[in-house]
This record gives sequence, structure tokens and C-alpha cells, in this order.
Amino acid sequence: EDQGEGMLEIWFGRVSVCDCFIVRCNGETMMIDGGMVLHRAGTLLLLEKLGITGVDYLFNTHHHDDHLEMQEYLLRKQGFNAGVFMTPYERDHNVALQKKMQATVDAREIPFRTLHHGDSMMLGGENGAKVEFFRWMGSTDANYSSMMCKITYKERSVFLMADVTGLAQKTLAEEQLDTIPWDADIFKVGHHGYSRQDATLLDAISPDLCVITNSKAGAEKCVKQLDKEGLTWRNTPTGTIYARTDGGEEWVYTQDKSHLKK
Repeated sequence: EDQGEGMLEIWFGRVSVCDCFIVRCNGETMMIDGGMVLHRAGTLLLLEKLGITGVDYLFNTHHHDDHLEMQEYLLRKQGFNAGVFMTPYERDHNVALQKKMQATVDAREIPFRTLHHGDSMMLGGENGAKVEFFRWMGSTDANYSSMMCKITYKERSVFLMADVTGLAQKTLAEEQLDTIPWDADIFKVGHHGYSRQDATLLDAISPDLCVITNSKAGAEKCVKQLDKEGLTWRNTPTGTIYARTDGGEEWVYTQDKSHLKK
């Protein structure tokens, strides 16, 4: 449907055990990660269904293939357009896939922007959604130091944990519980829900809906934790999750399970 003004929409794509999210507000669109080329059918189908051939912002949380590889493929092979590429890494970061992405971005003459902890931007203009970026730098591990973000539109918000988990979550709970605005209505759990989330952070976020980019079996420990806490969760392998809000008192949630129809 045509969105119009005054709405925040998010699609959590059904792209195997990968992160691929589309965020739209007031006519501007951001793609967060994109999955891996092996599972490109899911990413391409999501973009096709939404009629998206380019975005204003292409944001990558970290350089692992299940997050970055498909973004590079879209730019190089699919003629995909992007207004700016945003990454937590400085130029010439010495990781093969990141260097390949930088070369593709440069070849397409797309601006390259390095994000730092505490940076923020507006998606959809001054009356749009505020996007805040956070990163734990206590480790060189790409998952631990992947870029988290919080998206806030008026009274409603989403916290995307990227692949931050384990020691990183524990340390963030100990050291930055009061310096990062954790509370959010929707929580994309860290690292595909492979392990439990830090209980202190989970309590601080206090989500109405948890999104897991993994199968129920693959996220067994996390699912058991969320069930024990009485938290609602949905996982993307069972269908793309769509969330929409006008920033008021509630969200509208749906999940596309058309792939299950025979």
C-alpha cells in the first residue's frame, strides 16, 4: 500500500538465517543489512514485492556475509541504487568482504559514511523517525562490535541488536545501562537468537514483540527464555514480519505466510 506521510513501516525479511530489514518513513527508505548471496532469492523477493529498486540509505551493521554480502551483490549485479552507504568501519578496513563492498560503492560513486557510537540521523526529514547508532568497542570480534540502532518515531520505537550477544551484552548491561536508551516496543534479538539475551538488557528494553531471525530450533535457548518471561516473539523464517505505526499508542503487526499456501 502507498504509505503517505506520518507513518513508520518496517519489514523484517524472510531471508533464511540472515538479517534483511527495510525501514520506511515519510517517503525515505533505509535498508539494514541484506543477507547472503546463497539466500538471495529471499532478499530479491522482498524487494520485488515492495517495488524497491533503490534506497536512500544502505546501512550495514558489520562485515559478515549474512549481513553484507547481498548488499554488495545488489549494487554490483542488480543495478540497485543507494543515496549513501553507511558502515561502522573506516575506509580501507582490512577485511576482504568490506574491501570488496567499498570498491563497489566507490565504482558506483555512492557516498561512503562511517558511523560512530552515538551518531544519529533522521529518516524522513525533520518530522520523520530518529535513528540512533550504538556500538560496543570492547572487542575486535565483528559480532560483539556490530552496530546496533534504535529507531524512534514519536512515541514508538524499535531496538535492533545486530549480532551483539554474550560478553558484549553482559558488559553493556554493566557499563552502559543508563547511557543507551534501551527501552523499545520491538526488539530484534542479538545474533539471530542463537543464545539467551542478557536478562538485564531484556528487562531494560521491555519489548512488546521480539523478532528472531532464525528457526525456532536454531534459537531454542532464546525462545525458551522469552517464553519463560512471557514475551511475545515471532521468527522471520516463518514469514516476513511487517510492523507499522503512526507514532501513537500502538503498532500494527502482521506476518506474511503466503509461502506456506499450496
